[in-house]
Amino acid sequence: MDHSNHMDDMISSSAMDHSMPGMDHGDMDMCSMNMIFTWDWKNTCIIYKWWHVRSLNDFILSFIAIVLLGMGYELAKFWFTKWEKRHINIILGATSNSSSSVMTQYKLKRSLFYGFQVGYSFMLMLVFMTYNGWYMLAVVIGAAIGNHIWGSLAEPTESSLACH
Repeated sequence: MDHSNHMDDMISSSAMDHSMPGMDHGDMDMCSMNMIFTWDWKNTCIIYKWWHVRSLNDFILSFIAIVLLGMGYELAKFWFTKWEKRHINIILGATSNSSSSVMTQYKLKRSLFYGFQVGYSFMLMLVFMTYNGWYMLAVVIGAAIGNHIWGSLAEPTESSLACH
């Protein structure tokens, strides 16, 4: 018995129409979403859709901005450490009557600064998660320059939730 004609009844994937009506993107440049390491910078969106790198000028400005963000993180760490050290001396010198109020204010401000620092570090982590070597390098360069400028002035701090 010949069964060769039975395959004609099955739907072949080559005969299927895979087009998606209403999804014609034409020449529109879209953000590329890489899940593997790449050095390709064109059409990369950094953290937000509006931070879309389309041209070489966009790339250069974005690279510089990320370096500055990395430096800013190190400045924020330095400033926080300096603020904390100054306020610990104030708390130690406070009288017992006012120490409860002073301590509460200190802890509230310290928590807010810490939350800012963690949020900032997570944003830098998201830059890293573009998997783009150029932007990863920009974060590292910014952190290195910032640490060179401000890190040597601060005392070593304990580790935190900061991703960087």
